[in-house]
Amino acid sequence: MTNQVYLFDKISNQTLYKGEAKIDFSGNEGLLVSFNNDTHHFEWRIWKKGLVIRSESDIIVNLTLRLNSQTKGHIETEFGKIDLDCHTSHYDVDENCVEVKYSLIQGNEKQEFHFVLYINKEETYAVN
Repeated sequence: MTNQVYLFDKISNQTLYKGEAKIDFSGNEGLLVSFNNDTHHFEWRIWKKGLVIRSESDIIVNLTLRLNSQTKGHIETEFGKIDLDCHTSHYDVDENCVEVKYSLIQGNEKQEFHFVLYINKEETYAVN
C-alpha cells in the first residue's frame, strides 16, 4: 500500500513535504508516519491525545506535544543539547489529517509553530 502525505507550515504558508510516507501502527491505537526529503527525516507518532515529532537533519528535534499541556522537548546540535518547554494551544486529529499549533519556549524566548499533516492512504482513493 502506498501512502501519500502533505506537510504544510501554516505560519509561512509553505509546503515542507509532499510525497510518499511509511505508515505503521504504534502502540495504544497510535500511528507512526515517517517520511524523508533530500535533507530531512520526519517521524510523527500520532495519538488522539498527543503527538511526538522527531525531525532529523543537521540538527535533531524531539518534541512531545499534548493539548493545553506544558511538555518537554529538545534540540541536539553538534554543539550539544538544548532543552525546551513546549505548550500546545491547538491539536486536532482525524484519520486523514493532524493539525497542531504549539510554542517552543527557552527562557524568555518563545517561537510559534503551526503545522498540518494530511494523510491519504491509497486504499481510500476511488479506482476508475
